[in-house]
Parts: sequence; structure tokens; C-alpha cells
Amino acid sequence: MPLTVEDLPTLLALLEKHPEWREALRAILLSEELLRMPEVIGRLERVTAQVLEAQRAGEEALRLSQAEVDRRFAELAEAVVRLIEAQARTEERLARLEEAVAHLLEAQARTEERLARLEEAVAHLLEAQARTEERLARLEEGQRRLEERMIRMEERIMRRLNAFGARWGLRSERAWREGMRAVLETAGFEVERWTAFDEQGEVFDYPSDIELDVVIRDGRVLVVELRTSVSLEALPTMERKVKFYERRTGRKVDRRILISPWYDPGADELARRLGWELYGEPEEISE
Repeated sequence: MPLTVEDLPTLLALLEKHPEWREALRAILLSEELLRMPEVIGRLERVTAQVLEAQRAGEEALRLSQAEVDRRFAELAEAVVRLIEAQARTEERLARLEEAVAHLLEAQARTEERLARLEEAVAHLLEAQARTEERLARLEEGQRRLEERMIRMEERIMRRLNAFGARWGLRSERAWREGMRAVLETAGFEVERWTAFDEQGEVFDYPSDIELDVVIRDGRVLVVELRTSVSLEALPTMERKVKFYERRTGRKVDRRILISPWYDPGADELARRLGWELYGEPEEISE
């Protein structure tokens, strides 16, 4: 007997009373795919749960990553701020350095300007020094020429004086010597004209006759040199004549007397150092 719609409540009541009938009815009514649907749905629920878990994990990771990004961004921003501040300080230092360099350049320019003025002044000084040296050289040359002229003039004067003195000496030497002898003998002195031949050339470096005016009183020996003038060159010869006399006679000369109206510069001082007594006239000789 076929079932109708009116029989459906009765069927449902029977299925409620007999669960085993529901399973048999499900197997008849549903296909194999529909029968496996709860299992598929279970797997789908599990996969969905895993997806949701993965999504939650991703969201958490994304949240954590965002926090890390935010932290690193904050650090980067802070670093940028520090860089900006450092850049500002660097620019400030660069500005001060540029200002210092500008001052140094100005100072260098002033120094170079001063050096240029100094070099110019030194150049002027060198030019002035060169002119001074040139003038000094001309003055020295003029002085040298003047000295040469003075020397030539002195030589001419001395030649004339010597010629005059020689003429005067040749004419008056004997008279003066005789007069000196007379004066000294009157004063109690014994006067002799001592002569000897110097074979070895001890006095003049060649053999020659040596003459000395010797005065003796109370056993004391005085050598008297009478000259119209005395030069520096004559004094060593006079000394060698005295030494030659002492060696030849064995007598010690007690006094050296030099009579002359004229002495070359320095000759009188040297004569005194050698032990000569200087007089201008025979009358001046003291005992």
C-alpha cells in the first residue's frame, strides 16, 4: 500500500521510536557521497579550524611584525633625528670652520702683503747697501790713492831730508863728533873711536868695518851713537854692533846712549825698550 502525505507524521513517529530504522532509511534515501558528507564536513571543519588558527597566527605574526616594524621605524626615525641634529651641528661647525678659514685667509693676505712690503724694503736696503758699498769702495780707493800720494810725498820729503841730512852729516859729523868729544872730556869722560873688522859679517851680514864711539869713566863703558835721524830698521844693527864690541873686547857695555834730533814713529819707544838712553844734544848726557 503506497504512503501518502497524510502518513508522514506516522512515519516520523515510528522513526523516532526506532532509531535503527533511521539509519536504514538514510542508507536507502542518501547516496554514498551524501553519506560521506558528515566526514567531509568534519574534515572541512578541521581544515577551517586550521585555516582560522593559521589566520590567527598570521594576524598575530603580522601584529608582531608590525610592532617590530613600528619599533624599527621609531628607531630609524630617532636615528634620522640624530642624523639631522648631527648634520645641523656639522653645518654649524663647518660654518665656524669656514669663518675661521676666512679669517686665516684674510690674515694670510695681510701677512703676504706685509711680506711684500718687507721684501720691497729689503730690496731697497740691499740697493742702498750696494750704493753704500760702492761709495765705500770709491772712498777706500780714494783713501788708498791718497795714502799712496802721502807715501810718495813722505818718501820724497824723506829723500830730501836724508839727502840734506847726509850732506849736513858729512859736513858736520867730524865737527859734531869733535865737539861731543870736547864736551864729554870736559865732563870727565874718556872718549875713543873704536874700530874693528867684522870678518864673519855678524853686524851687516857681510864682512865690513865696524866703528863705535866708546866713552869710559871710572871703568864703566858707555857706547854713544850719534845720528841725524833714527829709524826702526837701524836699531837692530845698533844692537848687533854693541854685541860685536862686547865679544871682541870682552868688556861689558854699561850704558847705551843715543843722540839724535829725529826719530821715526815708534823708533824712540823701541830704543828705550832695548835699553838705549835718548838725548837730543851731547850736553844733556848725565853722569
